[in-house]
Amino acid sequence: MSAENVVKCSVNTCNYWKDMKCHAPSIEINSKVMSAKTSAETECTTFKPR
Repeated sequence: MSAENVVKCSVNTCNYWKDMKCHAPSIEINSKVMSAKTSAETECTTFKPR
């Protein structure tokens, strides 16, 4: 039995969003700055507008 990975998401304008979860086949997060220390310094590059 495999555990389902759950990624919470509140960006309802994303193509992968459904029921407050990300349903993308994979997720890529990148840093906006050299050494990110907060979530504000990162971005989800998996985002695909509806």
